[in-house]
Amino acid sequence: MQGTGDLKIERIMGQPTITATADRSRMARHGVKVKHAFDVLAASREGVSVGQVYEQERRFDLRILVPPSQPNAEALSDLFVETGRGESVPMREVVVFEEGDGPSVVKRLNRERIIRVDVNLRGRDLVSWVDEAKSKVASQVSLPSGYRLEWGGQFENFERASARLALVVPAVVAVILGMLFLMFRSLRPAFAVFLLVPFAAVGGMLGLLARGLPFSLPAAIGFIALGGISVLNGVVIATAARGALLEGESVDAAVATRARSPAPGERQVVSELYPQCISPATMALPDSTVSSAVFP
Repeated sequence: MQGTGDLKIERIMGQPTITATADRSRMARHGVKVKHAFDVLAASREGVSVGQVYEQERRFDLRILVPPSQPNAEALSDLFVETGRGESVPMREVVVFEEGDGPSVVKRLNRERIIRVDVNLRGRDLVSWVDEAKSKVASQVSLPSGYRLEWGGQFENFERASARLALVVPAVVAVILGMLFLMFRSLRPAFAVFLLVPFAAVGGMLGLLARGLPFSLPAAIGFIALGGISVLNGVVIATAARGALLEGESVDAAVATRARSPAPGERQVVSELYPQCISPATMALPDSTVSSAVFP
């Protein structure tokens, strides 16, 4: 997939294992019970408890351990198990031993086993990559019963932050409108100043399109800052224009002369954000996205 950088699949296999399978037909021929055969295997690994030893108030289990000569399948097959006739036969006669690879590590999350696949993106936004990956996985991968797929990491943080922004942005809009109404004591100038926000947002989107940047969380933060700057400029202009109207100037003259009052502040914002806006560095991409949204 386009945009896939570093790909790391968590390794879970690689631990040497020995699998013991009871051959029931041979066990019946020799008169060996399955429990007796696997008791021998338990004695070779952890020992069999035969009693307890006391040292004053302390108590310890007493176990008999019969370890194999080597930690491999061949050595385990050389151990002996007692038959129903009182004879001893090698374990290889009644149990099949196989060496293979097993899980080297078992990781769990919320009491469920997990396997992680880590991907670092390069040259592509997170949301579009995840959307394409989800569609390809749904069409090309069939998960066994009991398995499920979850998308976490930065994408999970993005979804969580998007859900919060969906609540915060309307609340911020309502607070701004309320403050503007309390300031001007009229809905008309309050809505007139607030209309600068959508117009500024159009400029921010054009800035992102011009740089080929996607809409992301840094861009959303940039748009919030852009809305604050545009409302601040509108308040300054509206307050100055109202003062000029009270002094007897015409509407055109008041707007034309007072509209230049926020210019020094805007020049300062432009001088601060322009280096971030044009920075090609990878680590500067979030700041560049914020700056590209605010700069226009």
